[in-house]
Amino acid sequence: MKPYRLYDLDREIEDAQSEFVEYFDAPSGNQGGHAQRDIEDEARKVFEDAFVQGEKAGYEMGMKKVEPLIKRLNGYMAELSSFRDDLVRKSERLSTELALTFAEAIVLKECEERREVVMEMVRRAVELCEDKGRILVKIRPEDAKHIPQAKIGSLKVVHDDTLKEPGFIIETAFGDIDGRISTQIEEMKKEFLNGRF
Repeated sequence: MKPYRLYDLDREIEDAQSEFVEYFDAPSGNQGGHAQRDIEDEARKVFEDAFVQGEKAGYEMGMKKVEPLIKRLNGYMAELSSFRDDLVRKSERLSTELALTFAEAIVLKECEERREVVMEMVRRAVELCEDKGRILVKIRPEDAKHIPQAKIGSLKVVHDDTLKEPGFIIETAFGDIDGRISTQIEEMKKEFLNGRF
């Protein structure tokens, strides 16, 4: 049997107390750090979630305010596009009318300077007529002076003081052919502009 020994209780209590304090102090410091980090992580997570929700809510609110502006802007853009297309169409039409007007002036000048051009136009128009027996050609008196008698042949040519510009009018049993330059240009304008514009 072993001898029984008495321990110093005060000393044993001090040792136990010191171990107890050390035990709780050391982990307590680590647990506090973990707890602090956990709280910070949780706070960061809450903040990030709140930020994302706030950002989403702000975006939605902004879109609700901007949506009518976008619709109006799209409407303005459509009107502007339509205006541009209309402007292009009008300028094309105006340019074409102007070009045809210049062409008319050039052709009229050419017919004034070269009277045989009118006679050539009469000859071609007569070729298109089916009934060549009864054809009456009306021309300006100043153009008639430049037509040789040999070229008139069986055609009945009369002077028409109502014709003020180069050209002619052919009357047949089937109808009339208006060969005045302005009439021809006007028909070209109608065909070209109405078909295109």
